Amino acid sequence: MQTAYRGPALAALVLALAGFTPASAQTIGFADAVNQFAVACKSDIAKYCKRVPLGGGRLGSCLAQNGKVSASCKTTIAALRGMVVKRADARASVMKVCDADIKRLCAGIQAGDGNLMQCFFASRKNASAPCRETVADAGYETPLAPDQPTTQIALNPTDIVAPGTVTAAGLRKLALEGMRNPARAARVNRPPLVDHLNNMAQITIAIAFEFNSALISPESFKAVGLMADALNSPYLQGSRFVIVGNTDAVGNREYNLKLSQERADAIREALVKPFGINPARLDEVGLGEEQLLDPAHPDAAENRRVQLINIGR
Repeated sequence: MQTAYRGPALAALVLALAGFTPASAQTIGFADAVNQFAVACKSDIAKYCKRVPLGGGRLGSCLAQNGKVSASCKTTIAALRGMVVKRADARASVMKVCDADIKRLCAGIQAGDGNLMQCFFASRKNASAPCRETVADAGYETPLAPDQPTTQIALNPTDIVAPGTVTAAGLRKLALEGMRNPARAARVNRPPLVDHLNNMAQITIAIAFEFNSALISPESFKAVGLMADALNSPYLQGSRFVIVGNTDAVGNREYNLKLSQERADAIREALVKPFGINPARLDEVGLGEEQLLDPAHPDAAENRRVQLINIGR
């Protein structure tokens, strides 16, 4: 089954093996790094850790602790872990390292709501060399280049950074009430729980899960990494998101609700670890088949999606 989403430096030897030069180390994204992991470890995952989830760092730990795993897989795991640590350290220090540059380039800009970061990012080419290097190490220079033509990622202050009014708890309550509502029993043309939910600022990326499972398929590790790269954008600093899981209307309604929640949980867990997204920025809820994107065709593939919705700061 498939779900759709709307919405550092690595060691020189590892980079050479992966096809990257040391000069590109700073700007390699989580998407490319975790894709290298999926490719290098594909056969090892199938042999030794087939049912272990990506989230929580459990898949990497399972492989690293297995003495039979290939050397190339173990090397790639170490590189990915090193990248996550380097990015976290750089993000924590960028405001200190770039303090003088920010004061010079963004004089008069009030702090708060990411204003300084947005101003600085727009003028960063005029910053000092140490500052530019720290910004690159933090992943702020990472290009977003999705493979899927239907992917929608719009990262600018007027579009993606738009406050919302939904909460995971509120959506969960609406879903349970909707399932008990006789007026919503018919699968065809079932009205959405929240009319404006699909129009809110969000990130959309196609994700493949194992059949009837919340396990993210290795072929979609890169897509999850791309979500992490997007959340690491300077335009989204401080923004909070709700991960909303949705299914089509095939199968049992209660089961669909449960599966969608498990998949939303799996995405959140993977974004937090291994990718280091602050858990306070993320909440998750499964809506099953209660928020169909195409209510006239309840079994359509486009209804199977997870939305990463920006709910403001």
